[in-house]
Amino acid sequence: AVVSTQSTGRIFSFSTVSFVLEFSMAVNFEKKEDRPFSNGREARVWHMYVGDVEARFSNYKETLLKILDSRKAQTVYDVACGTGIDSVMLVEEGYRVVSSDADENFLHKANEMKQKRPELADWQIGFGDWLELKEARVKHPADGYDAILCIGNSFTTLPDFEGEKRTHVRALQNFRDLLKVGGVLIIDHRNYDYTLANKKYPPNSHCSSVYYNSDRVFNIKTDLVEEEGKVVKLIFKSDMDVSGTELENDSDIILKRRDEVMVPTLELNDISNYPHTLKGFTALLKMVFGDEAEHRVLPDFREKAPEDFVPNYWVHVIFRS
Repeated sequence: AVVSTQSTGRIFSFSTVSFVLEFSMAVNFEKKEDRPFSNGREARVWHMYVGDVEARFSNYKETLLKILDSRKAQTVYDVACGTGIDSVMLVEEGYRVVSSDADENFLHKANEMKQKRPELADWQIGFGDWLELKEARVKHPADGYDAILCIGNSFTTLPDFEGEKRTHVRALQNFRDLLKVGGVLIIDHRNYDYTLANKKYPPNSHCSSVYYNSDRVFNIKTDLVEEEGKVVKLIFKSDMDVSGTELENDSDIILKRRDEVMVPTLELNDISNYPHTLKGFTALLKMVFGDEAEHRVLPDFREKAPEDFVPNYWVHVIFRS
């Protein structure tokens, strides 16, 4: 239904009982308060977004490691590390990992984890803005990385500040420039083709999706913002049930109805995503990496999928030639 009309265009809403947010912040907005996670709420509850970590890894770890091992990768740069869940997994698998994010709250949580675990002492963590990535507060290897990782729908948090996709191209160019020749970029986005066509998420966009299996997110609504008949932004709104956790007595927790019960609730930030279609994002990658670059797309990290399979995510694997 149309819920409002603004000067920027029409806004449509749809609800789902099963969609879970998944973003790390990797762009340093001009004003700190303009960043999606500037108040630290998501960083506080990120472990509850994820749910069972091993269940998460069972969906993509094997394929991810297979891609890295196929190129004998040793150095990996996680450019949207969040609290460091994937980075730590890669450290544990023996890779030399550098991790950055443009949200200090997430980085604080990652550093907390590093300090608690002596085996993570060599893990580099630092502030990094995709648009100025060479100046990230980490030490980049002189000869570049074997692999760069940007997953969890993170790239779609980047607005096109300059128009005509120039901002997106600039970020992707920075990724490419930090790769060795032969290095691989692994980057994903949601299946927005399906969402834009149907005004809803794919059937398998639920709390046991590729990256997340939380059962605590509720009151979920998505606004689709249209300009000149085209959806240009999706705004996610949701709440987090913090029942039985160390957060339930915090000062910003309120009671809200969930089903038939009042539960202690953390109201989450509205998060904007800027959708990419499969064809459009492939074109962006080819623009940066060149038409000759080896490129493949994995639906939900699957190397093989039935013809009628509708993925939640498109995972792009592209090599610097």
